[in-house]
This record gives sequence, C-alpha cells and structure tokens, in this order.
Amino acid sequence: SRLKPLPAKSSEKPIKFYQVNGIFEEHINEEEAEKVIEILKNIKPSENGNYPSIGIATFNITQRNYIKRKINHLINQEGNESFREQISALEQAGLFIKNLENIQGDERDIIIISTTYGRKKNGKFVQSFGPINHTKGYKLLNVIITRAKEKIYICNSIPEEFYLNYSDALKQEKSNNRKAALYAYLAYCKAVSDEDEQKRLEVLNELTASNLKSEAKKLETNNLLNEVYSELKTKYPNAKIIKNHQFGGYLLDILFEMEGRKPIAIECLS
Repeated sequence: SRLKPLPAKSSEKPIKFYQVNGIFEEHINEEEAEKVIEILKNIKPSENGNYPSIGIATFNITQRNYIKRKINHLINQEGNESFREQISALEQAGLFIKNLENIQGDERDIIIISTTYGRKKNGKFVQSFGPINHTKGYKLLNVIITRAKEKIYICNSIPEEFYLNYSDALKQEKSNNRKAALYAYLAYCKAVSDEDEQKRLEVLNELTASNLKSEAKKLETNNLLNEVYSELKTKYPNAKIIKNHQFGGYLLDILFEMEGRKPIAIECLS
C-alpha cells in the first residue's frame, strides 16, 4: 500500500476474479480447470497478429498435470483445429503450465491462476493449502502472484465466507502469512475485479496494520534495541528519542532527534 504507481495508461482491469466454486477431490478441481481453458480460448492476438505470453499457475502439481492433460486431449480431438493452432501460437509466445513450487523467475504478460482448493463432495472445506501453510508460505504466494506483467485471472473455489473473513485470519496468524495472506489477497482481487475501491483500500489498510503489529511485537523482544535505546536516553537526556516510530507503513526501531540537527533513524539488527 506504500507503492505509488504512475497513472494507468489503459482502462483495462488488471485483475479479473472468478468465484468458480468447484469441487476439490483427489487433489483436483475439474471446474477450475474448465474455467482456465475457457479463459485461454478467449485470449485474442494483438493487432499485429501476435499473442501475449501466457502462464497458467496452479496451487498443486496434480492440478497442473490435469490441466495439461485436458489441453492435450482437446487439441487432439477432431474439429478443434482452431484451438490446436491457438495453443501452438501461444506455446511459441511462451505458454507455460506450472504449480506454485516451480514458478520462480518466470514472467508472462498474462497469468491465469487456479487456486485449486475448494469444498469436498460432502460440502466440507478443509483449510489446508499445502506449502502455503508452512512458515514461509507468504514467499511462495508472493512469487505466484507477481509473475504477471499486464493481467491476472483468478479462478477460485475457496468459499467466500472464509477468504472474506481475512481479518480474523490475520489476527489468528499474527502476521501477513499462511492462509491469512492468501485470504487477504483473494479479497483484494475480488475488490479490484468488482471495482469496489472502498473494499480494496480496506484490505490494504488491514494488511498494513497487521504488519505494524507484527513488527512491533518483534521489536519488543529485541534486546539490542532496548539496550541502544537505554544508552541513548542516558547519554542524550535533552534529545527526543522514540522507540518503534511509525513512518508510513514501516516501523523505525529508534528515531533520534536533536534540535538544529537532522533526525537519525537507527535500525537494530540483532
């Protein structure tokens, strides 16, 4: 939320969100796979006849393999010559189909994401998201959502009552990580897609507040910070010394100010 981008030149919406509500069984979401292929079929070449580069990203390898098999099956069917030609052109432009663990430095004009997880056939939803639930889950999420240069399509089956309740998830996780970060991202994408500016800003503000709380908690147990702060207070009794000073969306460990001098930000890395 601290990034101030240049004004958009295009009126094209950068994020399109689809609430697919597919069934998640045997690590596969067939409805989301169908939606991904539908989006793929609707990708059009530019005026010069060239297709944009496309990346399809899934949240597990089983879904990735299923989508790949579906596409191969379709291009080999009689009467699908146009789709076969389109896939060939897209492959020349750099089409890939990967699961989130295998996407690293790959960038494409358009990324189509299948979040994969959803309710079981019995209607039960298990909040298990594979490696995203691990300690550094936010890093994998960060990689998969930052590969698009122009547009992202989200095909999602995680129930709304879960991801729209991202605020409680952030409190539970006590940081912008794991399922909390995923839920907040989905809520953000839906807000952008729905052109709900108020909700979009609410998500960003909630993430900023959560991050500041998390940083403040870390700083409370930073012994080096406390020692430096105590020493400065003793040596410079007339200076204005503030611990954990909020500056934009960031917390400065210590802000040191003396009259007639430039303020100094001090970071204590222990």
